[in-house]
Amino acid sequence: MIIKQTPVLRRDWPAGTTGTDKSEGKFAKLSADGKTMSLVTSATDIPDGVVSNPDGRDGADGNGGDLILQSHPGIVQARLNETPGTIETGTDLALCADATVKAATGAAGEVVVARSLAPNTSGQGDCLHEVILVARPAATAAKA
Repeated sequence: MIIKQTPVLRRDWPAGTTGTDKSEGKFAKLSADGKTMSLVTSATDIPDGVVSNPDGRDGADGNGGDLILQSHPGIVQARLNETPGTIETGTDLALCADATVKAATGAAGEVVVARSLAPNTSGQGDCLHEVILVARPAATAAKA
């Protein structure tokens, strides 16, 4: 029996969460019990996925949204950081503390969460960008 064909979960925000109207394309983690999701707050967090279709997208906070899990095989949109760096097709994208992504530098501890599917050579930030998610994000190891 197929329960769901795509790895997407509908989850609420924890009570009292604000700023959720601006969460489209940002990375989030599930709570320990898996019932709620919260935006990541550290560039070293390992996210469970990216937020899509959040409630209250027109300036009002909503109850929740869809969490597209990292194992999703298709193209999704992730929100770029305000200063995303130079991004080409195929550029690895690293998590930022504000739950957005930027061009990865290869620095130790950096968490690569997605790969770009389009160039953003103008450096435009704070916009949605087409990506493929990394199935199992992990911190970049220190170079020997």
